[in-house]
Amino acid sequence: MSAGDEWCLIESDPGVFTELLESLGCEQGQLEELWSLDDETLAAHGEIFGLIFLFQWQRAEKGSTAKAKKPCLAEDQVPEGLFFAHQVTTNACATQAILSVMLNQDLELGPTLNEFKEFTASFPPSLKGVAISSSEPIRKAHNSFGRQDAFLNDGKFVSPLRQSDDVFHFVAYVPKGNTVYELDGLQEGPIVVGEFENNSNDGKTQHPWLAVARKAIQERMTGDAIKFNLMAVVKDKRIALKSQLDANPSDETAMLQLQMEEQKRAHWKLENQRRRHNYVPLCVSMLKELARAGTLKKHMELAQERKNKRAKN
Repeated sequence: MSAGDEWCLIESDPGVFTELLESLGCEQGQLEELWSLDDETLAAHGEIFGLIFLFQWQRAEKGSTAKAKKPCLAEDQVPEGLFFAHQVTTNACATQAILSVMLNQDLELGPTLNEFKEFTASFPPSLKGVAISSSEPIRKAHNSFGRQDAFLNDGKFVSPLRQSDDVFHFVAYVPKGNTVYELDGLQEGPIVVGEFENNSNDGKTQHPWLAVARKAIQERMTGDAIKFNLMAVVKDKRIALKSQLDANPSDETAMLQLQMEEQKRAHWKLENQRRRHNYVPLCVSMLKELARAGTLKKHMELAQERKNKRAKN
């Protein structure tokens, strides 16, 4: 694989993933980080399309306490209309998890994803994975969030703070029909998590499928997955708020919530600009100016002293 075909590591952040979707032309969704899986928290996010679970991947070892996973569906058992792709590209699991959620929705996804969904509809999982890795628009959108600086090594960001070669992986949980599936591109096929009733009229269960997904995720959280993060793929909250304001322009609550959503988007945009910016030339220039002023050695010694104090504490 040439350097131009590589996929970089990207940060697990709702602002990053939301802008990634927007760059692919999908304006229906956004991502929200979840700190709790209780009903009240989930209901506050409105319509939820799927969940994305990030966890520290660990090779199964003898004596592991991890609960045995359910068997994967064979290729001929995958329900018609369920999008599942094998991951064939390193570092693509974040984008692939997002696609696994959005491509299983009956939504207007924009020209790029609509065309991709139609083109790959009849493909087997392995070929769907190849199609993702070969898609120039998807790869370009993904790589636009990569670190563009001199500390990249063969396309892989190596953190100076990293103490081990921890590997993290993304999987998606989505409802289809009355069944919840775990979609993990490193598995042979989708995994049936469980079934749910889709006719709840008690006014309390807004997302009946989430009770099934919640149980599966909580089992993983209490197993061998000691480091994890959870995000919900939800409908763009501004859509519902704008509809409320169209119906009632004097709705101050909706107006305030819309302003908060717009401010959050502006903050995400600013943070993403900072992520993309290359600060190395600025740092080099500052070091040159300190050296020119004859104070570089002094600052280096002070920095070393602070480092030693932190190490002792």
